[in-house]
Formats: sequence, structure tokens, C-alpha cells
Amino acid sequence: MTKSDLIALLAEGGVLRGVKFAPRGRDGWTRIGGGVWPLETPDAEVAADETEVDATAPLVVADETVVESDKPLTRALVAARSALGARDIVLALPLSQVLVRVFKMPLEVRDDVADAVTLQMDKLSPFPGEELAVGCEILSETESHLWVFAAALPTAVFEELGAALDEARLQAVRTDVAVLGWLRSLSGPCQLMRPGRRVVLMDPDGSWDLAVLDHGVPVLARGLGGAASVEDVIRELTLSLLNAEMEAGGGTVAEVLVVSQQAPDRTLVEKLRDLTGAEVRHVVPPTPDGGVEGVALRAGEGAALDLTPQVWRDQIKALRVRKRVMTGVGIALAIWAGLMGTLFAGPAVYKQLTAQVRKHSRAHAKAYRQVSDTRERVNLIESYTDRSRSSLEMLRLVSSVLPQGVTLIGFTYRRDEGVKVSGEADQPTVVYDFKNAVTENPLFESVGLVGPSISRGKHKFDVDATFKGRPEK
Repeated sequence: MTKSDLIALLAEGGVLRGVKFAPRGRDGWTRIGGGVWPLETPDAEVAADETEVDATAPLVVADETVVESDKPLTRALVAARSALGARDIVLALPLSQVLVRVFKMPLEVRDDVADAVTLQMDKLSPFPGEELAVGCEILSETESHLWVFAAALPTAVFEELGAALDEARLQAVRTDVAVLGWLRSLSGPCQLMRPGRRVVLMDPDGSWDLAVLDHGVPVLARGLGGAASVEDVIRELTLSLLNAEMEAGGGTVAEVLVVSQQAPDRTLVEKLRDLTGAEVRHVVPPTPDGGVEGVALRAGEGAALDLTPQVWRDQIKALRVRKRVMTGVGIALAIWAGLMGTLFAGPAVYKQLTAQVRKHSRAHAKAYRQVSDTRERVNLIESYTDRSRSSLEMLRLVSSVLPQGVTLIGFTYRRDEGVKVSGEADQPTVVYDFKNAVTENPLFESVGLVGPSISRGKHKFDVDATFKGRPEK
């Protein structure tokens, strides 16, 4: 596998699906391989590049290492690596396994969107006390707010999957959500980017997923499960549309798309039409691999959402560092062996010392990151809850020191900068009294006065007060 190839895997519906893409110049990507491997029945018929795999025989991965395992997931991953020539992969998770939300956030949090999303997902998580792997992606941006797709999963859930990946000698360099892959694959064929609100019900493999899109941008996504009845689907859709109206505003549903291999039940179609008042259109997926294909293409397009646990990222980074170190050590050994055969022990000792230093360095780096993350969260919470410099507080402060004979005609509040007060007075002395009173307040670093200047019998003035800088945390 070359560095430019893209390999994605998705475990869903009792099978493991995999695809391999290669770059096609500047025009995009071309699929050059793929396969399907069973996860539940070891004697099931399986196709991988139109070949059958004996699920009872020992598996041989690309480096000719024989792997014996009675775990269906491990065997499927080993078979995928052998068929696709994979080591670094993009992993896709089904919507039913992930906690997802679409947040409408103010534009001001754009630079801190990851921290803000982490705080929100911690509040919504049904797994209190457990560390979450959180990923997010900005879907769209307006002049006033952001639409952010967020996903979270307890890191403990990744342990079994991580063990299977380790046994199969695979490493996930990125983790995505399959529903975004499906929407990417269906965007062109179904023209999802057209104006209006659309409801997309997807049942590609017997498990219903629901997405509500406004002008092609998902404003809600949720998994309904594999055994959802017509009544369950209608109830969940009703709740979802109410939720979408509360979050994204009211809107008439322009179209309902039912994406499935089989035509939907007539009862379901009629109830969907009665509920939404929109036409219901059945769409057969262009390929059953649409979800994993879309995930691979999203990776090639630089999508930001990544649920990969931090410990996996650290391991991948450590492996790459170790590979570079081992390469360097090997070169050093060859040079020393050729020049001074008596010093063979030197590189070995150096290698051990380097490994110990790296071990201690990683331990300290992990502790530092934990403290740094906690400090950043505390600072973010304090910045949200601090109202000592709010506009109302500043207006109250100015009013409290306003002398008799001074009339306010303007008040300008600049967040994190200061305030500007414009007014007029009968006598200039009260203007100076007002300026001195503002200067004495410890919130301000400097207070400037423009005026007073007489106009039509009134002494007009501007007082510009600048906040003191916030102390370092």
C-alpha cells in the first residue's frame, strides 16, 4: 500500500466491508479494491474481490504471518488486510454505536469549537464518569453561527476493537461515522444539496438511520435500530422533526427519501406522507458499500471529524518514532560494525537508554496533556460564567458614579476591550468629576477624556475606558 492509497473498513450488519481507493490525478479517487467478510457465521459465504475465503483455515496476512484466532472480528480484519494490503486504515463506526449531536453554536467559539463540543458531549453522555473519545466537524458557517456535527464514544468501548486491530496488525489512523459516509455517497445521486428541508431514512443493511437536512446540511442524525417497526419509525421521526424545528427553526419538508434495497412498506410510505405532507421517494443505494466508500472519500477530502482515541494516536506516533529510531540505530550499527568491531555493545546500550528516555518522556507528556486539558476546560468554563465585565454590569457601574447635571447620550460596549460613554453637562467640572470616578475603578487600566467642548450651551464629552488585561491562569 502506498501512502496515497485510502483503505476504509466498516463493521455493520453482521459483515465487515472494506474498500481501497487510489488517487486519480487532480480529479478525485478511483476504487481499486474491496471486499465483504462475515462477522457472525464462520462458515458464511463471503466475497472479497470476487473470491471466496475459507473461514476455517489459518489466515495469512500480507507479511506471510499466520494468525490463528476464534474471534470473527479478528479473522475478518486479518482477511481484509490480506485482500486489501492494508496496515493504516480509516475506521467507520455505525450510527447505532455512537452518541451524535448536531450543535448550533455562536460564531465566537470557532477557535475553541473542539473544547466547547467536548463540554457539551460530557453533559449529554449517558456514560457518567467515563472518558469519552470526542470528534467534531463544522458542517456550515453563517454570519452569526456554526453548525457542528459532534460524535462521542467511551474510550473503554474501543478496547475490544483495539485488541482485534492489534492482533490483525492494523492501525486506525482515523475514525469516522458511517452516516456521514452514506450522505457523502448519496449527495450526488439523490441531489441532497438542493434547497429545502429533506428527511433521509436509510436502511442499507437492515438497520434504520435517520437524518434531517436543511439545504444539504445535516441538522439532526440518529440511529433507530434494526428491528424498528413502522410505528417506531413514525414516532422517532415525529420527535426528530420537533427537535429539528427547535434547533434549526421551522420549515416545510420538501421531500422524504427512503434509501433501502427493498421497496418500503406501503403503510410506512402512507404514514410518512401524512406526517410530513411531502412526497416520499424510494432510492436503491447505488452500491451496498456506499457508507464505507463515502468514509474513504471524506478522508481523501480532508474531513475533520476523528473519533480515534488519544491512546491510539499516541501508539501510532510512538510506532512511527520507533521506526525512525530503529532505522537510525541500524545505520549507526552498520557504520560502527564496519569501523570498530569492538564497539558492538555501544549502539545496544544507546538503544536501551533511548527507549527508557522515550518511556519517561511519554509518561510525563501524558500527565502534562491531562493537566493542560483540565486547565483549558476550567479557563473555558470561567470565561463563559464570568459576568464581571458584561455590558449590563458596565452600564450599572457607569450609572452609579454619574454626577448630577450629566446626561448620557451614548454607551458603547466592546467585549474584552472596554466601554465608551458619551454625554453632555451643564458645567465642565462635573465632567471631570465623572471621569475621575471612572478612573478610580480597578477594572480599568486607562481612562481617556475627549472634551468637554461647548455646543448649544452644553458641554459635550467622551470618556473612553479600557479594561485591564486578564491575569494568566
